[in-house]
Amino acid sequence: MTEHTSSESVKQVKTKELKALGFIIFLLFPIVTITGICAYGFVIWMIQAFGGVVGH
Repeated sequence: MTEHTSSESVKQVKTKELKALGFIIFLLFPIVTITGICAYGFVIWMIQAFGGVVGH
């Protein structure tokens, strides 16, 4: 870790790090995952809409 200022204790830093980790795990990753899946589905939908369904 980096050096901390005297006004910020180790406990406060750990609390901030845990909040950041919780944000990443419970909000950021699900939002990015859902957005990526939706974008992929939209791209496939547009390909099929303008190019037709691919035959076998």
